[in-house]
Amino acid sequence: MRRLFSISVLFLISILLFSSCSSSKKFVLKKEIDVNNTKNTNATLHPPIQVEEIADIDDVGYRSSGFIDDGIMYVGNLDGDVYAIDLNKKTKTRIIHLKNEAIEVAPYVKGSYLYIGTNKGNLYKINYEEKKIEKKLSLNAPIMNKIYFKNDTLYVICEDDTINAVDKDSLELVWRYSNGTPSILDIRSTAGILFLDDGMYSGFSDGSISKISYYGERMWYEQVGDGNMFIDADSTPKGNSKIFVSSVNGYTEALDITDGSVLWKRKISTYANMEENIYGLFIADENGQIIALDNDNGETMWNKKVSAEDNVYAIKLIGNCIYAVTRDGVLVVLDALKGKIMDIKELSGVFSGRFMFDGSKLYLISRDGTVYSISSKK
Repeated sequence: MRRLFSISVLFLISILLFSSCSSSKKFVLKKEIDVNNTKNTNATLHPPIQVEEIADIDDVGYRSSGFIDDGIMYVGNLDGDVYAIDLNKKTKTRIIHLKNEAIEVAPYVKGSYLYIGTNKGNLYKINYEEKKIEKKLSLNAPIMNKIYFKNDTLYVICEDDTINAVDKDSLELVWRYSNGTPSILDIRSTAGILFLDDGMYSGFSDGSISKISYYGERMWYEQVGDGNMFIDADSTPKGNSKIFVSSVNGYTEALDITDGSVLWKRKISTYANMEENIYGLFIADENGQIIALDNDNGETMWNKKVSAEDNVYAIKLIGNCIYAVTRDGVLVVLDALKGKIMDIKELSGVFSGRFMFDGSKLYLISRDGTVYSISSKK
C-alpha cells in the first residue's frame, strides 16, 4: 500500500513539474568564463564539453543509474532487462530479463557475478558470462539506490527503511538494520551509504540520519528533516572527520563523527546529492541554486542560480568543476572556486538519476533510457 501511495504522490509531483513547460530552459544562463583560454588541465574531464547519445535501454526508474567496471556499464530498466553497455564501442548486450520485475537500483559486479535487485524486493546473483541466475534472496520491499560491497559483504537498501547485509557467496542475510516504520508521505527514494572505518552512515524517509555499526546496531542519529511529510534524508552523507547531511525538506548540517552532535546547520534543502572537497561542501538547493558552503562553519562562499525551479537532481565535482543537470536536461558546468558558469549544454529528455564517472567521461541516463556520455571537447 505504501509503495502505491508513494508512486501516486510522485506522479502528481511529476505532473506539476512537467506542467511548468520546462521553464528552466527559459531561464537565461550565460557563460561567464572563456574556457577555451582557461582549461582545467588538472582534471581528466574539463570544459568545453561535448555530449553524445551512446545507447538506448528503454524506460528507467526515478533514481536509476548504472555500475561501471572496466569500460562496461551495467544497468537495468523498468522492463526487468539488465544490459551491459560497452562504453567505447557504444554497443549494448542484454544479460538477462527478469520477467515482471522492474529494476531501479544500480547493480554491483564482482568477478563473473552481477548482483541486482528489483521492485519486488528480490536480490539476484547472476553469472553474467553464462547469463544465468545462480541465487535469489527475497527482502520483501523494493530494492533502491545501489548495491554496495565492502569486506566481502553486500549492503542492500530497501524502500522500507532497512539496510540489509548479505553474504556475497551464499546470498544469505547476515543482519538487517531497520529504522522503524517508514514514512508514508515520502519522495520514494533512498539515501546511499557512507562507509568509514568506524561505521556506516545513511539517511531515511523520516528525515533522520543514523550511524550504524558493521554489526547492524545504531550508534547515534540526528533529525535533519523538518516537518511531517516529504522530509526524506535522501542525500548520501559525505565527509570524513565530520559528517555532512541534508534533507529534501529541512536542513543541511555538519555532525560530529563521534556522537552526532551538530557542529553547524543551515536551512537548506535538496533533492540532489552533495559533493565535497577540501574547500567546501556543494549542494543544489530548493531554489534552483548551486551553493558552496565553507566546510568549517557552513557559511556561503558563493551561490549561482541555474534554474527557475527546485529541479536540480544531480551534481558532480570533478577537479575544479561542478557539473549540474536540471530535470529537463539543462547541463551546467561551474567553476567550483568562484561559481562562474563555464559551459552549458541542453540534453533531450527528463533527468532524475545520478551522474556516473569512469575516470574520463561522465554519463547520464534520461528517464526514457537514453544514455549520454559527457566528455571534453578536443
